[in-house]
Amino acid sequence: MPTAADWLRAWERGGDASAAARSLYLLGAADQATDEDALLQLPLGRRDALLLRLHARLFGRRLDGVAHCPACKAVVEVSFDAHALLTGPDAGDDTSAGVFELQSAAHDLRVRFRPVNCADLLALQDCADLIDARGLLLQRCVIETTKLSSAAPASLPESLQAELAQAMAAADPQADLQLAFHCPECAHDWEPAFDIARFLWQELHAWALRLLRDVDTLARHYHWSEADILAMTPRRRQAYLEQCAP
Repeated sequence: MPTAADWLRAWERGGDASAAARSLYLLGAADQATDEDALLQLPLGRRDALLLRLHARLFGRRLDGVAHCPACKAVVEVSFDAHALLTGPDAGDDTSAGVFELQSAAHDLRVRFRPVNCADLLALQDCADLIDARGLLLQRCVIETTKLSSAAPASLPESLQAELAQAMAAADPQADLQLAFHCPECAHDWEPAFDIARFLWQELHAWALRLLRDVDTLARHYHWSEADILAMTPRRRQAYLEQCAP
C-alpha cells in the first residue's frame, strides 16, 4: 500500500513533467509491482479507468470542479461521480490493446490499427504542431494498410485519416470522455472533454501542499523529522496539529 511519502515522491517527480508523464508516475506509485514498460503499453482507456478508480481511492468518488460557459462566460459549478464516468462495469479491465480494422469500400482499403497508448502520448510531446502529431500517431498506431481487392500493401490517403481517427476513438471510448454541461445562466448546453489525468494531478498537488504545510508546522513545534511525521496516520497527525493551535 503506497504511503504518504510515496505519493509525495510521485508529486515531486512530476513537478515539471507533462500530463502524460505525470499520469504514469501516479499509476507507478499506486501499483509499484507494475514495471514502467507495462505502464507505457497501457491503452489510454485502460489508463483513464485506472486513474478514475485511483481518484476514488485517494480522494473519494465525488469530483468537483468549475467550467466556463462558452456562450456567456458564466462560471458553472459541476460535481459528478468518478465511477459514473466508467464506460461499463468492467471498463478498462482488459490490459491488451487489441487490434482493430477499418474497411473503406470507397478507397478500396483495409486498415488494421491499435488504440493509442501511453507511450504514444509521450512520443507526441516533441511534435512541432498538430499536423506532425497526427502523422506520428498514425505512423505508430496503423499496423497495416492493404487493398480490399487484392490484399496488396497500400498507403493511407489523407482523405481517409478523419474516418480512421473516428474509428480509433470508437475502439477505445473510455479514452474520449465528454461531459454534458448545462449553463443555468443562459441555458447553453455543451460537451467539453474531460482529462482525468490533469484533474487528478491538480488534486494531488493541492493535497501535497497541504501536507507539507502540516509537516512544517509539526516540525517547528515538536522538532520531529519529515520521515517521522509522514509515517504517522492522518488521524494522529491531525491530532498533533490540533495541539499546535494557539
